[in-house]
Amino acid sequence: MLRRFAPLFPVLLAFLLAATPAAAQEEANWDEQFRSQMTEWIKTIATRDPQFQQWQDATAEVQTLGANQHQWLVSLHRSGQQVGYLVIGEAPDPGKKKRFVLLEYGVGEFILFDDAFAPREIAAEPVYDGFSSHWLVAGKHSKRMVNAKTGEAYPEAFQASAPVMDRLPAETLISFDGQLSETRILESTEQNPFDHIGWFHELNVNTGVTWDQLWQQPAEEVRVTLTVPLHRGQVLAPFVVGTLHLWNDSRPYVGVWDEGLRFLPFSYVEQVGTFHVNKTSSPSE
Repeated sequence: MLRRFAPLFPVLLAFLLAATPAAAQEEANWDEQFRSQMTEWIKTIATRDPQFQQWQDATAEVQTLGANQHQWLVSLHRSGQQVGYLVIGEAPDPGKKKRFVLLEYGVGEFILFDDAFAPREIAAEPVYDGFSSHWLVAGKHSKRMVNAKTGEAYPEAFQASAPVMDRLPAETLISFDGQLSETRILESTEQNPFDHIGWFHELNVNTGVTWDQLWQQPAEEVRVTLTVPLHRGQVLAPFVVGTLHLWNDSRPYVGVWDEGLRFLPFSYVEQVGTFHVNKTSSPSE
């Protein structure tokens, strides 16, 4: 299939061939750091969470996400099938050097910005911002958005919200020293948020669920649903929380069911969505 955004390493190679020796060495070091960090994250996730066993011995393909966004999509393949993805960003550290941060990762057949759901238009631009990620497709008179996970096309009147992911404090994200220290599974299989609709009656209630409260929820006895208003409130997306990851004993990520498990930083999730905790005794609750 045709990729609608540029693969990372062929682009770097072309740059290296034309660059000065000093610049070429710097880019080579950047490439080595990226590969090393990516491989370490893949290894620690696959080792620490049995749900990610498919990641073991997987091969990685890297593409840039949009122009000048300093974000990259890593798609993982094993035995000819997609088994997951990571979204890696670049953030400045206090020494004004660059360091890589883990923005999102997921396991399953369906990844972000999948060619299977991509718009036909070659001019479609990938825009990454967590749950609001989309392709931006330019038309004759306006632009429209296409959901980066499902391929759903939104009406032209819909507008993107102000980005959140690129404003997260770097210290809340996993960086070069990240190790997955603890895992807690709340729902081990894919769940439909509309099977238990207690969250629907709480949409106008600020539940204020903290990370500690999430972590203490009894598995299988309650349903934790995350509701996220997207694109200036024009779309409401509910997700069932499946798994919680704690990195370095201090940096939490939340995994929700969305055609597979997708994990995002708690520092992002608490800004864009609301958690609802309901008992699962009755589907109507």
